[in-house]
Amino acid sequence: MRWIGNACVDMISDERVIIDPHPTVELRGKADKILITHEHHFDKDKFDSISEDAEVYAPKHTLDKFNIRGKPVTPGDEFSDIKVLDCECWNSEESVGYYYKGILHPGDAAEFYVENRVLIAFSPCFESDHDDHLQSIIGIDTGMVIPFHYDPKNDLQAAEGLIELLKKKTIYRVNC
Repeated sequence: MRWIGNACVDMISDERVIIDPHPTVELRGKADKILITHEHHFDKDKFDSISEDAEVYAPKHTLDKFNIRGKPVTPGDEFSDIKVLDCECWNSEESVGYYYKGILHPGDAAEFYVENRVLIAFSPCFESDHDDHLQSIIGIDTGMVIPFHYDPKNDLQAAEGLIELLKKKTIYRVNC
């Protein structure tokens, strides 16, 4: 599993699952499944480079907006070890989060929750929402938190701010 910029996560186990195909690096190879949380987390060119024969899942609004062939998802849906979560993303028409094999990806949501044990929780780290992110992380049972959706080359401030809040809660390991 690797975070490859923005909110894009690339996971390889028995299949390759890519969540939010809008990375800051070039994607190589094809995906088996592509999961999209909402319309802001989509890059048509990068999607086209990995999507041949992939199963695509996204909110209906995102599929319609970009004329993507795929299966619409709504919170509560479950398929192939994937749970679709209710996650509200700012200024989004329709959004979801995903839980896959112990990994939580809440899109841009400041507030998120999943009942299952979370091995790794990705968390957006928008400074204006740090308190909400912190409360959401405290509310789930997780082993590790990885801040994402920031620019690691030019602006670490948002991620560092969230990390400082998490370090005050000594039960959490934080990676950045």
